[in-house]
Amino acid sequence: MRILILVISILFNTNIYASDKEKCEQLFKSAIHNFYLENTCKFNQHVSSSLRKEFGNQNCTSLFSDADMKNLNNEVLGNSYQSMNKVGKDKFCEDNKAQYDELGSLYK
Repeated sequence: MRILILVISILFNTNIYASDKEKCEQLFKSAIHNFYLENTCKFNQHVSSSLRKEFGNQNCTSLFSDADMKNLNNEVLGNSYQSMNKVGKDKFCEDNKAQYDELGSLYK
């Protein structure tokens, strides 16, 4: 019985870790995407800095190596750039404005 409890406990903690890492990854990706929006579209609610601060407050930095963070950064910036090139800068900015403003209102 003790072994079963131990195994369940280990599995539960592993799932919590994976869930935290996944949430942190999404937070980091959102920060980078919003940084791209702020620089490309000149959005000015500083959402990216609020998200980066939240990333630090959640102790997310301990879950990723520097190489992991660099790879995620490059992935998001590359995807954002490709999306913008596909539809054009004006359309890209227009399509992302409402979501950016919504995030901005959450972090005021």
